[in-house]
Amino acid sequence: MKPLRSIRLRLLAGGALAVAVALLISWFTLVLLFDSHIRRNTEDDLIRHGRAIVSALTFSPAGFSADTYQPSDLRFDRPASGLYWQVSRGDNIIRSRSLWDNALDVPVGVDGTDWHRGTAAGPFGQDLVRVARTIQENESAEPVTLIVAADRASLIDARQEFARELAIFLTLLWATLSLAAWFQVTIGLLPLRAVQSSISELKSSPASRLSPGRFATEVTPLVDQINELADAREADLRAARDRAANLAHGLKTPLSALRAVARRVREAGQGDMADGLEQSILAASDAVDRELARARTAASLDRGPTAPAAVIERLVSVLSRTDRGERVAFEMDCPPGITLPVSADQLMEMAGPLLENAARYAASVVRVTARPRDLVIEDDGPGLGTANRERVILRGQRADERPGGHGLGLAIANDLAEATDGRLDLGTSDLGGLKARLVW
Repeated sequence: MKPLRSIRLRLLAGGALAVAVALLISWFTLVLLFDSHIRRNTEDDLIRHGRAIVSALTFSPAGFSADTYQPSDLRFDRPASGLYWQVSRGDNIIRSRSLWDNALDVPVGVDGTDWHRGTAAGPFGQDLVRVARTIQENESAEPVTLIVAADRASLIDARQEFARELAIFLTLLWATLSLAAWFQVTIGLLPLRAVQSSISELKSSPASRLSPGRFATEVTPLVDQINELADAREADLRAARDRAANLAHGLKTPLSALRAVARRVREAGQGDMADGLEQSILAASDAVDRELARARTAASLDRGPTAPAAVIERLVSVLSRTDRGERVAFEMDCPPGITLPVSADQLMEMAGPLLENAARYAASVVRVTARPRDLVIEDDGPGLGTANRERVILRGQRADERPGGHGLGLAIANDLAEATDGRLDLGTSDLGGLKARLVW
């Protein structure tokens, strides 16, 4: 059996079980108390009848009688009614009409100091509650024993009815308390929900921190640990960015030296060898550029939001001064209120290669459209076939595998989009060329 992984379910299950156990114990206890109470009340009623009988009891040399006793309960006069009295001394017995010709067993240990309470088997197959005591005319006279008894069946029926009604009430009470526990648990876990919401903000902006003053005292240690973890993550990101920069500087000089070697090889008449060497150098340089761009994006501590208009205008301003960019017209549809969930640097890293590719292959027009969480760059050039799009998006290309030269820029843009929880979709523009869409 798998353990419950939800704190909410654990608290609710534990609370419901604890309340159920407490109410079950209460049910047993209250039923016992009720049974004891109604039995004691019945015995008190029997004692009141007994005192009335004692007051009507007369003694004579011939014996004793209670002819003057007028029962207040008509059941004494109805045979097998369940309410009986009896006065006896030896074989001399006087009794209520309800006993008919039956006799009650005289209990052992009865005296005249107090009423003896108990139960016993009675006539007509009944189980009786009875009280008894002895009455003595004088110190020298032999005492008589008075017994007043009632059938227990009515007490048992009352106890069962009370137990049934109490069970229904306690079941409703259990449901009410469980519902109250659900509200209590929900309210109690709200501080954790607040922590969850704040962690989402922390994810979108790793430079931010959780403010302990916003949360309940009980979750403050958790908030402190999260902030410490965020500090360690920030330090790791900074270290990764520094390592990426050091790697770029470290590889720049060896790659430049290899290019010089390739030129000398070509000058020495080894053209085929120089071509292979230059392709390998270019592939290595492209791979380094791609991984460094991804590392810079992943290490960025700012995740936006950013209005794309200013970034696109800056990129277009630079591209329009290049040989490829000055021959095309750039159309921009970037409303001022539109934002994208990335930093300005990240957007420039992604949009730069896409705009450069579009300007390189466009016949006359490059169009940029920005919408919430959506940036589209299109051109009217030759575009990419479906197979080439998949090759670029799925794995990027080596220098000798690029379809028309698009590969590295598109692969870099795709990697950076994934690093910022987005994606790059390639399709055919209604202008006739490539349509590159960044979506978050």
